[in-house]
Amino acid sequence: MRSTRRPGHCQVAGGPLIASGRGLGPGTVPSDGDGYGRRRHTAQMPSQRGLERIVMLAIACTLLVLPLVDLATHDAAVPVEQLLSDHLGQFGAFALSFAVIARLWVAHHRLFEGVGAYDTVLIWLTLIWLFTVAFLPFPTAILATQSGHAASTLYVGTLLLSSLALASTAAWVSRHPTLQRSAESGAAVAEPHWTTAAMLVVAFALTVLLLHASVWPLLLLLLSGPIDAVRRRRSARTRSRATRDAERAADQSTD
Repeated sequence: MRSTRRPGHCQVAGGPLIASGRGLGPGTVPSDGDGYGRRRHTAQMPSQRGLERIVMLAIACTLLVLPLVDLATHDAAVPVEQLLSDHLGQFGAFALSFAVIARLWVAHHRLFEGVGAYDTVLIWLTLIWLFTVAFLPFPTAILATQSGHAASTLYVGTLLLSSLALASTAAWVSRHPTLQRSAESGAAVAEPHWTTAAMLVVAFALTVLLLHASVWPLLLLLLSGPIDAVRRRRSARTRSRATRDAERAADQSTD
């Protein structure tokens, strides 16, 4: 695997991490000025990682569907129409959570398409995000069987934690160019990931304050797409204007 040799960063050579720092053990490098004052592990990532993310999505969705499989097993003598009508809430909760996990996966996929290396902080943020995805089937099962305030709060709170983990990951990558795949991918990594988190903060507050709100405040997530689209257009115009100003200044300096 090709690697970029930089002082104080690890590189992949046949699999294991090789330290490029002086007098350090395998896989250990000195801090590159990130302000944490501790040693960091930074290594390049392979270019194709979509399969791993698909596997994560498949595992989470398998955990979601297991309660529905139990229903079909325990109520084998019940007609299909009655089974669907009697457990409509559980099927609805499964559909909602599947859509949520799919949205999280798409956001995670887009983010990591611009990531070319990793460090310890990035690993831990990813593990936190994975924890929320793996935990989501539990509040989903509770929401399907209990329509109380606590069930809705737990469900929306789990989504909020997952979104905050993903937004923190995007912020960390955007602040550390050495983790980005290329200069061109830096703009994609820095795309706004906090809009969804902000919408979920408001949705969580409404869920906590309004006892009968259920999960309806999650409809606020429909606003995140248009808001992000507007922010991306403004950001593109700003970058284009800055490029034109730089070219104009370069032309004036040569005259």
